[in-house]
Amino acid sequence: MSAQDRERGVAEAQQAREELYDTLTQLQGRLNYAQRIDDSVADAKRRIAAEKAQNPLRFAAAVAGVAVVAGLVVWGVARAVARRLD
Repeated sequence: MSAQDRERGVAEAQQAREELYDTLTQLQGRLNYAQRIDDSVADAKRRIAAEKAQNPLRFAAAVAGVAVVAGLVVWGVARAVARRLD
């Protein structure tokens, strides 16, 4: 084996190693669900904070609307349970 063949082999191995590291990095990003969830939650918090800062009245109305819907759901479930117990 000549020195030139050895250098070419080393260069090919280095390129293959870099491609492998790139692939592993991409897989880690795709398969790390806990990190993806954390990133999504952080993004949602940023969007909520931005919405609250830009339009506080609409934000308050949205919070009130969600509270009303949640209250109606709880009331409906409680009513259904009470009917079954009677």
